Amino acid sequence: MRYFMKNKILYVILFAVIIFVASFFLYAHFFISAEVAKPIKNAVYYKDNVKTAMMKSVVYHKFKKFWNTMYRNLRKKNVVYSLKPLYNDKINKIETYDLTLTSYDGLKLKGYFAIPYGVKGKKYPGVLLLHGYGSYGTPGWAHFFAERGYGALSIDLRGHGRSRSVYNPGFPGLMTNGILRVKTFSMVKIIMDSLSSLRFLEHFKNINSKFIFVTGGSMGGGLSLIDAAIDHHVVAAAADVPFLSDIPVQMPLAKMGPYMEVKSFLKKHPSDKTKVMRSLYYVDTKNFAGWIKSPVLIGVGLKDEDCPPKGTFVVYKLIKSKKQLFIAKNSGHVVLPGWNLEVFKFFASYLPKTIKLYNINKINKKNERKRL
Repeated sequence: MRYFMKNKILYVILFAVIIFVASFFLYAHFFISAEVAKPIKNAVYYKDNVKTAMMKSVVYHKFKKFWNTMYRNLRKKNVVYSLKPLYNDKINKIETYDLTLTSYDGLKLKGYFAIPYGVKGKKYPGVLLLHGYGSYGTPGWAHFFAERGYGALSIDLRGHGRSRSVYNPGFPGLMTNGILRVKTFSMVKIIMDSLSSLRFLEHFKNINSKFIFVTGGSMGGGLSLIDAAIDHHVVAAAADVPFLSDIPVQMPLAKMGPYMEVKSFLKKHPSDKTKVMRSLYYVDTKNFAGWIKSPVLIGVGLKDEDCPPKGTFVVYKLIKSKKQLFIAKNSGHVVLPGWNLEVFKFFASYLPKTIKLYNINKINKKNERKRL
């Protein structure tokens, strides 16, 4: 009897083990396998994401390599220019020169260079002034800064102002000139013009190369951000209503301005969209934003229909250096009210107290620059 009871207990235990093992395999088959299958279900989506990320990485790597090469080659070239005295304003204490500057590819650019009168052996902070698309540099803009203690260069970028005599695709036309290839794209060349202009300031004997600033509006605003990203000699940059800021966002929203040239081009040549967007990628401030190390001031008009602020805010968010926003709620694509004074104060905050500035209290609506 004891033997039977003992074996009965063993049989019960063995039966329980068999039931447990069978239950485990059934659970594994119907439940665990279903859970494991989930990643397999999403495998195509996952692979597409990885592929897209890899493609973006490759494109960005090419973008970075391209601009590093372009800038490195520019730095190897001599700074070639000529200055012709225009006039000395002894009342406002400034000297003005007609500048001819050789750009990176040998093209001769024109500009106005102004500096405080009687400089002799003195060195002044320098500022590059970049006009908007379809606009031009003016001596008055250079005077505005020279009267306040800067050496100021107001340059005519290729296709604009007096530089149209050597490069003139026209308006409309300039924005899409050479756009099917990055190296031939007009905006790439214009970026290189602005970088060449910075080099002039860095090498001019009466400019303190430790204090170089850059500012501009619209196209000049976008260029100011790009210059600050590429040339780390820039102490601070101020960009008013910047063009080329997250182009895939700005362009569809734009109702006027140079983006309309691109839209028109794509309507006529829809098969070239991939090439066009690739070239635009190389001049988009969004892709330069992470390179900026210097402080930046960005002006935004909330009613801007040329360079819609939505794209500008994206770029601003991506900038990792010190940054400030100057917002005009009721302004469109214009030199924002009070912008010139704000820029002057912004730049002055990054100058040592040993550098004296002048006529700070004489900045008002009458002498503010009104043209982008």
